[in-house]
Amino acid sequence: MVIGLLLLAAGIKDLKSKTISRKMIWTLAIASLTGALIKIVIRHQFELWEITGGVLIGLCSIGLSMISKEQIGRGDGFVITALGLALGFTRCLYVVCIASIIMTVVSVFILVLRKGNRTTRVPFIPALFAGYMVCIMTIG
Repeated sequence: MVIGLLLLAAGIKDLKSKTISRKMIWTLAIASLTGALIKIVIRHQFELWEITGGVLIGLCSIGLSMISKEQIGRGDGFVITALGLALGFTRCLYVVCIASIIMTVVSVFILVLRKGNRTTRVPFIPALFAGYMVCIMTIG
């Protein structure tokens, strides 16, 4: 629940300024690490490989950000890395796929309504929040 609230706050900030602060990223990362440790140590729900895979999804996003010269925001990659830490590989991939589908629909609307062009930057974290909510409601 804490991660969802942090994502919501980050999404609102991303909508307003199209940036996310390092403080917010660190807060999300610490909350994710805490959640992952609780799931490993206390509940015995996660395996190390699941968490590693989730973090690798985020690291790949950061790598794509560097390769594409920030066409994909690096902050988005850090948020995905934190989500991968908290959710593990399968759920993180699910969240990113849902968010990507949402952003595809939003981008098509922006283009059709002529509110922007192919270089228009759209915030991704609100879509990550929506994907996170869909994941929590469907997978658990």
